[in-house]
Amino acid sequence: RAGRVLMTLFAISGFAGLIYESIRTQYLGLFLGHAAYAQSFVLILFMGGMALGAWLVSRRSARIARPLAIYAVVELLIGVLGVAFDPLYRAVTGFAYASLFPLVGDGLGLDLTRYAISTLLIGVQCVALGATFPLMSAGYLRFASREGGRVLASLYFTNSFGAAIGALVATFVLVPNVGLPGTVMAGGLLSVLVALAVWPLGKEPSVAVAGNAALQVGTTPRLILAAAAITGATSFVYEITWIRMLALALGSTLHAFELMLAAFISGIAFGGLWLRNKADRWPDSIAAAGWVQVLMGIAALGSLFVYAHSFEWVAELMQGLSHTPTGYTLYNVATGAIAIAVMFPAAFFAGSTLPLLTLALLRRSAGEQAIGRVYSANTLGAIVGVLLAMHVLMPAVGVRVALWIAALGDMALGIVLLRNAGAMVRTRILAAAAVAIAASVVSLAFTRVDPLVLASAVYRSGAAELHKGTEMMFYGDGKTASVALFQSPDGQRRAIATNGKVDASISVTNGADPSPDEYTMTLAAALPLASIEQPRNAAVIGFGSGMTVHTLLGSERLERVDVIEIEPFMIEAARRFGERVERAYSDPRAHIVIDDAKAFLAGASRKYDIIVSEPSNPWVSGVAALFSDEFYDFVPRHLTKGGLYVQWLQLYEITPDLVSSVLKAMLPHFADVRAYLSNEGDMLLVASAEGPLPVLRSPAELDPKLRKELERLEMASSDDLELLSLMGKHGLTALGELSALPANSDFFPILQLRAPEARFMKLAAIGISTLQLSSLPILEVVGGYRPTDASTEPYPTVSPARRDAPRRVAREYREALLSGASVSQRFAKKEGIDRLEVIRAAMPDCSRFDAGEWVDASASIAGATIPFFKPADLEGVWIDPRWLPDCAQSDPLAGKAARLYSAVAARDWPSVVRVGSEIMEDDSGKGHEEFVSYVLRATELGYVAVRDWKSLRDTETKFGARSTDQLFERRLMFSLARLDAQVAGNSPPAVSVTPRD
Repeated sequence: RAGRVLMTLFAISGFAGLIYESIRTQYLGLFLGHAAYAQSFVLILFMGGMALGAWLVSRRSARIARPLAIYAVVELLIGVLGVAFDPLYRAVTGFAYASLFPLVGDGLGLDLTRYAISTLLIGVQCVALGATFPLMSAGYLRFASREGGRVLASLYFTNSFGAAIGALVATFVLVPNVGLPGTVMAGGLLSVLVALAVWPLGKEPSVAVAGNAALQVGTTPRLILAAAAITGATSFVYEITWIRMLALALGSTLHAFELMLAAFISGIAFGGLWLRNKADRWPDSIAAAGWVQVLMGIAALGSLFVYAHSFEWVAELMQGLSHTPTGYTLYNVATGAIAIAVMFPAAFFAGSTLPLLTLALLRRSAGEQAIGRVYSANTLGAIVGVLLAMHVLMPAVGVRVALWIAALGDMALGIVLLRNAGAMVRTRILAAAAVAIAASVVSLAFTRVDPLVLASAVYRSGAAELHKGTEMMFYGDGKTASVALFQSPDGQRRAIATNGKVDASISVTNGADPSPDEYTMTLAAALPLASIEQPRNAAVIGFGSGMTVHTLLGSERLERVDVIEIEPFMIEAARRFGERVERAYSDPRAHIVIDDAKAFLAGASRKYDIIVSEPSNPWVSGVAALFSDEFYDFVPRHLTKGGLYVQWLQLYEITPDLVSSVLKAMLPHFADVRAYLSNEGDMLLVASAEGPLPVLRSPAELDPKLRKELERLEMASSDDLELLSLMGKHGLTALGELSALPANSDFFPILQLRAPEARFMKLAAIGISTLQLSSLPILEVVGGYRPTDASTEPYPTVSPARRDAPRRVAREYREALLSGASVSQRFAKKEGIDRLEVIRAAMPDCSRFDAGEWVDASASIAGATIPFFKPADLEGVWIDPRWLPDCAQSDPLAGKAARLYSAVAARDWPSVVRVGSEIMEDDSGKGHEEFVSYVLRATELGYVAVRDWKSLRDTETKFGARSTDQLFERRLMFSLARLDAQVAGNSPPAVSVTPRD
């Protein structure tokens, strides 16, 4: 009974232990950053602390009379530190950022300080965690000294199995509900409960288990410890390379990472379970360990064959599953199964190795000390594996060959152990060597996966390979990601991708249309440069293609541009964009730093006039921290007075609620913010920490090289830039309040947890991007684009955010109504031209007038023209329209419609609500859905403009059910009303737009 209780409690301990490792890794990732050396340090800190803890126990194991009682005390210490960890972390790191780092400065001193603080934060817990396995094993062995193999294997299984469950529960259950603080506290409470439950079992003193040299001869303890270290190193090389490889097929999300981790640990657990009833029956555990090592190496090589098919399996999942929440759950289950198929066999044998080596040393002569010594050696070997995999093997030879080398090491180790076993037949050793060599040759020759498959991003596209004819120009497995740069089959466009996810694409041939990404990257630099008169220095977070850096360096006013990139291979790959990014490499003002952005800025002694943040997508694990409340609180400290911060934010593969969460995080930390749409799926937020944003200057006033970049995008005037303006801070605040989600935070990482599901479901914040195409001047109300004078405005160019060139269409419609000019089908859609003809048909001949057709068509044409002109330019068009026939003016419905259009065109909001309410009240528009939608939204916008919140509520309550069109617009209007009500100190209107989109 005691044994069963101990195994159960040790499973709970493993559950809590994985919570500590997972959550504290995230905490330290926030503090140290996610650069390769920081990731390495975190792993080394965990492994090194655990090795020290195991070693300390091994030195005194024979003299510990009550190992279970000591174990309970250690668990209690772990639990107390777990409960206290979050407040301790916040206090220490807050002091470091505010007071310590500015004193230390940047460079080596800063790094050493950060690492020292991290060690102080978790060092004691890591040492304590390392002590738990040898203490529990010693205590249990004293209950069953004759079943050493069974005890060790059982404990290894239960602890590892609990850890595998802990990885899943922490990520999929605890963090989404209680955040990082609640999760680490839950782990602490579990450790306390384990300590209290174990304590009664450890009261009685017991005698340490002694070794028996007669049971194991021919193998030195030194060789056993060396074997434990080597297998620890190879196991970690496997884990790191598998996670990198599977990230290319499954995606780089936190969910995918935890599924892979659980798959690896579960393999280890079941390896221990398989050994449970066998270890004590094998008299020669060294021989058994040798065979297991050979089989582990062969299984690792076999994983390459399985991995080669994983892209096809994921493609079938993406094509076969519904893109719904249920589909995402099934996707996670299925991709977890793929991870198990790749990792489980080799991890299974890894789970058998450590108990066998421990048993061998235990029998040899070491007694209980063997447990801690082997565990310590294994963990120290893991440190070597981390360093080799991340900093040597993957960058030098790639993930496949790195794994192949580790497998070769395992098989060689197995053969060495077999040679040193007590009574091993030589022919069997030769057979094992022959099989190992054959497996190595076959795997190296037949497991190469085409880079076009590796860079396919099948987890997004559903296609297991890039288009035929795509040319792979660069591919490399870096320290933090695998980077690819490839050219489209027609040779016109090149793209750079990390772990398959395209981060930027550029058109590289003369005459080719700019890619949508080029607008984003160019404008991210041009908007702040057009706002600040004399900027001196800038920082760019995320190198990407290098185009933003290239554009910034087109300004002669800048003296320095610091570029903070986390992956060196991104810099290497982006050179293939050639002259489009040439200044990023050749201009001496560019300073590229390989580091985490927050870590670098914390130590930088300078402040910046411009900071541009262009990281990868927030569903990528670790990136969401650059969209958090804590990061936005941090950034303004590094801006000069009058400095600007530019934040890229995707509108694709995301929900409006998640966008709102980012806005809630960002807006309180900046005095003024304006949103621009650089294309249909990308939004740029330009923010000022102090005072209002400056007025944009015309591209004609900018530096010649910078002006040339904008001319390529056909942006020649300030209005071409303003045309992309979506809304100001007031509108963005209302947009943020649309969602009940709280602000995205480092400690409650809503974005990191929910963005992967939005990506899988192919969602998009369409309502936000289509606001620029609204049929009402809503952008003026939310502080966005305001039309310039039609007489002085340059003839508009085609902007990527407005693919059908609505401003040009509006001009052509205006001229057609004023003078009868024809409309070109080059920009206007046929449907719009047909509707224009409907309202113009009655101009010469009232017999062709149909009131029903006329109001629907007029609502469409009015909506396509009014938002793009100032009232003065709508005289004779919609204000006192010269073209309007008498039959339309005298018709009850058409006449009211004409008066409504005139009021909207004049921005006469009291008249808008009066005429609109009249139309809604008499129900005269019934049956004309487009017209009713226009009237309802125009009336509600009028109430927002005149701040009549009660009438807005009453209108939606009474007439809202008549139209389900443009629900996002209507929800935004109500959010604006609620915000204005709160500012005025009144009660916000208690109403919801129904049904909610």
